[in-house]
Amino acid sequence: MIFFDQIATWARAGESETQEFKRTTGQRREAARTICAMLNHRGGRVLFGVEPDGRVVGQQVSDHTIEEVGQELREIEPPVFPTIERVVVSGEREVLVIAVGPGHSQPCTHRGQPYRRVGTTNQT
Repeated sequence: MIFFDQIATWARAGESETQEFKRTTGQRREAARTICAMLNHRGGRVLFGVEPDGRVVGQQVSDHTIEEVGQELREIEPPVFPTIERVVVSGEREVLVIAVGPGHSQPCTHRGQPYRRVGTTNQT
């Protein structure tokens, strides 16, 4: 289980080869590409509800939100099973953490396109 203090520590560390921030799950397609790239590298995590500058703002997360993120992650081949955790920030706002290890069958693709993680970018 992840607690807010851990989210704050990760946010202070900034984005890296193994960590990326997304403001909202509206950026789930870009996040799925990042997860794909991380699977083809060393693994990593995407935090939804964290600004690019590291400010933890959270977002409202419903079961439907999780379903939409899961739907986008199902576009990764071969199938992957990341951990998905909801961490309360304040009130009804949460950070959604998606984490994966290195993929066992590389290269992984998202919507038919392989990606690789180079620094804080995803390259085709």
